[in-house]
Amino acid sequence: MNDFEVHRQYAEDDEVEVLSLPYKDVSYGFIPCRCSNSEELFTQVTIPKMKIETDFDLKQALMNMGVTEVFSDNADLSGIASDPPLKVSEAAHKAIIEVDEEGTTAAAATLFKIVPMMAIMERPKLFVADHPFMFLLTKNNNPLFIGQFV
Repeated sequence: MNDFEVHRQYAEDDEVEVLSLPYKDVSYGFIPCRCSNSEELFTQVTIPKMKIETDFDLKQALMNMGVTEVFSDNADLSGIASDPPLKVSEAAHKAIIEVDEEGTTAAAATLFKIVPMMAIMERPKLFVADHPFMFLLTKNNNPLFIGQFV
């Protein structure tokens, strides 16, 4: 488990707790909190170490959305290469996210380390992710990764 204390945006109701964990580069965030009832609280955070990998065959999904010509013999990819004619034979997506005491690694690129603030005396709100939860990694409020830890 990763355990640290920080000032972060926090919101809760009867069914959910939301905690924002921004990185040094504030354009990135882990579980962004834009809730109307959120407030900045000193929070003791405990989240599990985790590594989640997923593979997804995009070809069928793209074809189901009507993107079919690039996979056919009629594909016009002459902007890439004119000789020989090209078509797309496969499309796949692989995502990896790992959270440990060193920080967050996503798609084999380290984003930013979470650094605890020191010498703060107020009593922290306890946030312990010792149950299944969803997470969202963003950059400039655009989702990069969304997943669940079970």
